[in-house]
Amino acid sequence: MVGYKAGLMTGAAALLVVLSGCTKKPGGQVVAVVNGEEITQQELNVELQNAHVPQNVDQKKIMPALLQRVVDRRLITQLAKTDGLDKTPAYLEQLRAMQETLLVNQYAQKVAKTISLPDAAAVDAFIINSPTIFSQRKRYNLNQIAFTPTGDATLMRKLEPTRSLDAIAAVLTAAQIPFARGTGNLDTAAVPPEVAAKIASIPSGEPFLLPDNGHIVASVIESVQLLPVSPDKAKPAAVNMMRQKSLQDAVGKKLLAARSSATVSYETGFAPPPSPKPSAAPVAP
Repeated sequence: MVGYKAGLMTGAAALLVVLSGCTKKPGGQVVAVVNGEEITQQELNVELQNAHVPQNVDQKKIMPALLQRVVDRRLITQLAKTDGLDKTPAYLEQLRAMQETLLVNQYAQKVAKTISLPDAAAVDAFIINSPTIFSQRKRYNLNQIAFTPTGDATLMRKLEPTRSLDAIAAVLTAAQIPFARGTGNLDTAAVPPEVAAKIASIPSGEPFLLPDNGHIVASVIESVQLLPVSPDKAKPAAVNMMRQKSLQDAVGKKLLAARSSATVSYETGFAPPPSPKPSAAPVAP
């Protein structure tokens, strides 16, 4: 009998929770309730921030539309959960990856707060020593051929002596490697200074190869546009680049320390090379 009464009490408590969820109403920091789930002013503020609304737009007037977008997203989310999609391995793996990316960015922002601004002398020296980024910045207009590397060292050796895009196309065709022709441009401020210097030294009309998002791109310079950066813009850009480099170095040191104290086991064939250099890729500006 006692167990029966306890069961009734537990069921009644659960019913009260359900009923209280259904009777939730907007108010205070709660701007909407969707099937018992609250949407707060903070969530709406994040939506506003992500919308990148121009400064001349009245934010109060667009709040209802932004809130409706959040409500619609919450409704679709509830439908997905009803179908059990939040329990699938694919969802859980992507969720973990997103959480890790968010935490990496948050950690980078925390470390960034500890990095001081470089002094004026250091900034001036950085600008002088980086001419391809500032005083001698250029934009190259390019003819290009892009292909996916095969990992065959023989192919790369055959491409080395080529002196035109047509010659590269002939080598790729003979090796039955698909490729695409097109045009593009390259800003010397977007590549390391040593790479920009090598490109500038290449004889006119000869191709150069650079990796790009899993592809190899062979390029020939068709024309050059000078884009020197004015002093008033150079200094803030230099400060930002120097702080970003300091941030990457700081996170890299912490990563090395974490690696040295961590216990990591790899499946055969998946272990990285000995003493790999930390990558700065996960660090968000």
